[in-house]
Amino acid sequence: MTLCVSAFAQKSFSGHANRSTAVNPSTIATASVMGRTTAVGDTVIPANFDIAADTNNIYWAGSTADSGYISGMDAYGDMGYAERYDFNGADSSMKVLGVVGLFGGTVSPTSTKTVKFYAWSQGPQTAVTSTVFFSGFPNNALDSVTVGATHLGIGAGGIDTFKTFMFATPTAYLSASFFVGCMLSYDASNFAGDTFAVQTNLIGERTSAGFSVSGGDTIINDQSVSMYSDGSWHDNWADNFQAAYDFYLFPVVVIGGPTSVQGVTKNDLTFFGNYPNPAATTTTVKFSLANATNVTLVVTDMNGRTLNTICQNGLSAGTHTIELPVDQLASGDYLYIIRTSAGGGMASKFTVAK
Repeated sequence: MTLCVSAFAQKSFSGHANRSTAVNPSTIATASVMGRTTAVGDTVIPANFDIAADTNNIYWAGSTADSGYISGMDAYGDMGYAERYDFNGADSSMKVLGVVGLFGGTVSPTSTKTVKFYAWSQGPQTAVTSTVFFSGFPNNALDSVTVGATHLGIGAGGIDTFKTFMFATPTAYLSASFFVGCMLSYDASNFAGDTFAVQTNLIGERTSAGFSVSGGDTIINDQSVSMYSDGSWHDNWADNFQAAYDFYLFPVVVIGGPTSVQGVTKNDLTFFGNYPNPAATTTTVKFSLANATNVTLVVTDMNGRTLNTICQNGLSAGTHTIELPVDQLASGDYLYIIRTSAGGGMASKFTVAK
């Protein structure tokens, strides 16, 4: 499956602390401390760049310097990135075990920077005006794990890989929507050889609406959010160049049987888990698609080594299952990651018992 990054357009939403213009790095740092360079001709507002060229998601760029990534280290000093996952409150049989992420950019082999991965609860609605409200940003930390930047899966030559970052212990059982994401710590005036970012799907491939209207009020759908340097969360669609994308940040979840679970939803994918679990010979992964798309299922061991990949292209909208053979696997715990070509994704743990 080809992974892509986003294009963006400017957007001003009355009453929001939005970014309708790009930052100029010449007012913040010089080329000698920016940590990386980009091709001549990169544009002021990020466009759809090639991952391998290391020019994806750029805020501002010129012939000698740039200001970093819209979804990572940048001259604004942005600190965090998170995606909301919707979970039916009638179900209480799901825990989050960790976070799967895909990163790109540049990391020095001697880097000492770290990334902290989180699961957060969703906060309450907050008012923008008397008739405009945010649906709710990341709130209380439910769990976290800190990882060195050199372990993010950022490869040479633009070959980046999904990596799984497991919490020391699972979260408590969840019964409502939640966020997963990460926090970065760096000096925005000196990247010191590192400039990396969370990768995203293409602009417009986010399938959830930017807002809804209820009783005359506008509710902004805080699906994909970023934390600015002041520690405040912002909606990417409303505040950040109308960036209608999704981050490649997926939760690792364990949920109950498919007959009793309403599923966890992200973008075009609703995930119901696998059964039986534990399994001896095969286990069935159940999911639903909002639109026709390609689906990839990757099985790994607990250290992230890929053991099996199943691709099913051109699946129609609706409910589907994939039979996952496990008879060749030794007894123990494993992970699988299910992804759609439009950027939806989820991960889960299963057990082989013989």
